[in-house]
Amino acid sequence: MGELFAKNIDCVLCEETFSPVIEPEEDETSYRLNCSMCANWLSVSITNPVYVVLRRVLELKGEALALAFQTVVANCPCSGQYNHDAGKRCPTCIDKVSADTRGSLRKSTDFECPWNMDELKKLEPKVYEYILKGLDTKEDTLAALIKKYEAGEMDPETYLQAIEDLQYRESRQVSVIQAWAMILGPETAYRAAEENELVERYGTRILVKIAEALALSAGHSILAGLSKEKDNWSGDVQQELSTFLRKIGGGF
Repeated sequence: MGELFAKNIDCVLCEETFSPVIEPEEDETSYRLNCSMCANWLSVSITNPVYVVLRRVLELKGEALALAFQTVVANCPCSGQYNHDAGKRCPTCIDKVSADTRGSLRKSTDFECPWNMDELKKLEPKVYEYILKGLDTKEDTLAALIKKYEAGEMDPETYLQAIEDLQYRESRQVSVIQAWAMILGPETAYRAAEENELVERYGTRILVKIAEALALSAGHSILAGLSKEKDNWSGDVQQELSTFLRKIGGGF
């Protein structure tokens, strides 16, 4: 496969040569994706649900991962495209443009979806398949690990390592579920979670994570979304949602 990004680019403003940033530095967890026309930029985090899908579900890395992420991001409000070469402008010139235009850019108060949903929806079959595989896994749950440890079947070191592995695995799975919720949208996401028994697997927190994802993709209020969703549940789930809503709503 040929190169997806030019390694060395001559800046169209200062003519200095620079290399586009396509992934976080070794000690960083995010990097900037700049608009090709203005000084706006997005922070691309390795924990972003869509980034996790591209990296873990599609198993992309390096330039292929960067290009895929660039493809599923919506256009900038200025109509420019977020591009890793920043419109062939070097970081130094981008900073100068940002300083010169600071305060002059008028931001819309209307919510704008940050994703190219047409492209994102193309990933839904693979995302759903990945989620189903996670639900079918025979690996121990937290309750099973605790039971084994209390029964003396695991030494402390093995137990702690198993807990750490479980947390990492479930964190990745939850991120994929969040991306799936973004793709499905607010009218479908919660019911899909119920039909696939995600609460039984991950607990009530998965509904909160879905609400957080919908806030990012559809602009829905977490508080309003969960307040409405609470009435669709009963027992412990409804009680736990009520407790969470009181906390974030200032009820305590």
